[in-house]
Amino acid sequence: MVRLESVSFNHDSTSATHDALNIRRDAATWVTVPEWRRSVCVNPEDSPAAYARNEVAGNAISIQASFSSDDPLVGKIEVRAVDNIVDPPGQGGCLGWLVRLLRQLFRALFGNVLGEVATTPVAFVNGASGPVTLALTGTKVGTTAVGTHTTEWRWQYRTSGGPWVDIEITRHRIYVVVDVPTAPWQQTPYSASNTQLPWTAVLDLACQWGMLATTTDEAAAKVTDAVYALGPGTVEYDCPGGGSSHYSGGAFACTAFLERVRGGFGNGRYVNCSDCGAIVSTFANALGCDLWSSRMGYYFDLNELLAIGSSTWMTACGWFGFSYHEVAWTGACTAADDVWDACLQVDGDADPTSAPHTGLLPVKLRFGAPGDMTYRDGLATPPTRPSCAPDPTTRQRRTVV
Repeated sequence: MVRLESVSFNHDSTSATHDALNIRRDAATWVTVPEWRRSVCVNPEDSPAAYARNEVAGNAISIQASFSSDDPLVGKIEVRAVDNIVDPPGQGGCLGWLVRLLRQLFRALFGNVLGEVATTPVAFVNGASGPVTLALTGTKVGTTAVGTHTTEWRWQYRTSGGPWVDIEITRHRIYVVVDVPTAPWQQTPYSASNTQLPWTAVLDLACQWGMLATTTDEAAAKVTDAVYALGPGTVEYDCPGGGSSHYSGGAFACTAFLERVRGGFGNGRYVNCSDCGAIVSTFANALGCDLWSSRMGYYFDLNELLAIGSSTWMTACGWFGFSYHEVAWTGACTAADDVWDACLQVDGDADPTSAPHTGLLPVKLRFGAPGDMTYRDGLATPPTRPSCAPDPTTRQRRTVV
């Protein structure tokens, strides 16, 4: 009998161009390689791997697998793995056509992005093959948008050109991000002690928020929209506490935030601008974006706005202004750079100082100079716009805990 013993996706921790990224599950647990092990991994989430579409685009992707045999007469075999997603029995008429169309659409969006494992010779020594490098064929990672996918393979072997014999069916959770995650996320050092390797717990949410994005700008925009949409059911601006930080005091309390999003308490329902800036930059950067969290200030009055979790146009909590404000920001976090503010909507019409208001979530919106009618003018009142100035010295990416 031939057995599949293990499958490794991240078999070269120094490369993101031909195999998977270095990842862990959360702050406490990392992903063991080989990611799939016989009798251990059953569900797709038991065997996760992440790929950066921009890095692997145009490159050959390979995995490694190991096999065993308890038959001493079996010295050499060929192995392969084919897509195990089988279309349902055909139906006639318009309904059948619709079912097939929906099935094809589902597979295109969420199906087997890794393709299949090419036929490869395998030799046994004392009943074990050791790690064997296997080329993938028909991979779509380099052209696939951000998302979470399930790869399901039917592994087979044959001897001397004989018929293919089934070995095993394996299921794997595959994350596709735009590019290699940026800080606070790291790829080195690759060790169980490095808690800043990208978390699958974060990728689960980030890939959901950024689904179908193919560029970093699209991914950052989708993440910003999704964070703002967490109000009021999950979070809201901290008016009772005077706009205090609950998730970003020092490090970013990512574990607590994930608990909150999943329906737990976390650090509570209240957030402020620094929390939102940390959430957007951290989750967008897990998808390969390049955002910072940075402040502007100090002490400026506000136009009426829609704070996260609020449906009433007013200055935040009825206050006259902010002592400072913090957002996700690109580049050097200057007036010439773009902001991604999930904490509030500004008035995006020609006169942000008075009603009626046209809600605008700041997504890739240039900060601008006073009078530019960009982000700064939407946020601050005309007399205090000069005080609402970028402070790049506060530019940071908080460690995740």
